[in-house]
Amino acid sequence: MQLADLIRSIPKLEHMLMQLPAEVRERFVLRKFPAHTVIVRKDQTLTSVYIICTGRMRIVNEFDNGRLYAFTDTNLYTMIGETEILAGVQEYGCTVESVTECMTVQMSREDFVLCFETSHVFAKEISKDIAYKLHQSSSRMGENLFYPVRYNLVCFLIAVAQKELAAQTAAVIPLKRQDMADRLGISLRSVNRVIKKLKEDGHVSIVKGKIHIEQQQYFKLTQMVNDLK
Repeated sequence: MQLADLIRSIPKLEHMLMQLPAEVRERFVLRKFPAHTVIVRKDQTLTSVYIICTGRMRIVNEFDNGRLYAFTDTNLYTMIGETEILAGVQEYGCTVESVTECMTVQMSREDFVLCFETSHVFAKEISKDIAYKLHQSSSRMGENLFYPVRYNLVCFLIAVAQKELAAQTAAVIPLKRQDMADRLGISLRSVNRVIKKLKEDGHVSIVKGKIHIEQQQYFKLTQMVNDLK
């Protein structure tokens, strides 16, 4: 697929990019990344901005104490690197890696600044994207501080199971427990303790080390979330 064809096939992308000068759009590059590929690394010099067009990516942050925090998967048509540029930062703030095969539009740092300064539509869409990210981040931070570990982990399992149960009668959580701990910013010990209790109460099943959630168990988990609030 050519870049122009991709842009025309995605209304939001077309709205944001097609008003830009042709000579600027011609410098954009269509980049495909296989699953489990690091797109950018934290503290790497920021030379490009990426727009996520297809696939799933996740954001990972590593702190000085070696602790990893993996945030929720990114939404489609959001950008990587735009927040740092507008903040005047020269390096990427987080590591971003593909979960599935992903298609992106890549532009240079200089072209991003040019688009932001000359296109009202482009600048408006970027502002909306950053505001949404900030809102989501604040909401997650509030939940992690206010609600107990059990509540946050159960909400996470519900979100993952919901996608699986749309196509089948039972959901298999594809993540390792360490991955769940990283994404929620909690310890592996806490994850194991909560899952053990959920299994004992019949809210999940463990089959060959994998967490399985059937329809009836899913409903029990959703009820549990309401009771934990």
